[in-house]
Amino acid sequence: MGSIDESDVIAVYDQWRTAFQAVDGDAMKRLFDQGSDGLIYQSEENADPMYTWAEIDAYWSGAPEIVDRIPEWRELGRKIAILDDTAFVYAKLQTHLEIIGAKRPLLGELRVSIGLHRKDSDWKIVHYHESRHVDLTFLFED
Repeated sequence: MGSIDESDVIAVYDQWRTAFQAVDGDAMKRLFDQGSDGLIYQSEENADPMYTWAEIDAYWSGAPEIVDRIPEWRELGRKIAILDDTAFVYAKLQTHLEIIGAKRPLLGELRVSIGLHRKDSDWKIVHYHESRHVDLTFLFED
């Protein structure tokens, strides 16, 4: 696909980053294909993914009650792949989240994969996965 498609995907990605850092659930929810039967949303704090719009809607409706603020949400790298009406965004971010009631902030690098599909003329999110790197060197230490 041409550069117009990539710029459209980047625009959705930028809206996602802005909504996430602002903990703006309403803005975040507008980015999803809410009627898709193929939704998958895996946040780092949940053991299992969410598969329905009702679950994702409730998650983002409650986010401001859990996250106080996100002072840092800086992109370290990004890769975009577009295949016809499907797009994938991988990004690595440096993050700083202030969680309500926590004794310390959640700091570090976050890896995210976002899957989008084109619905009519708009790109909508249908897949989201986030994770943090787990250092496994301790497995090989004496």
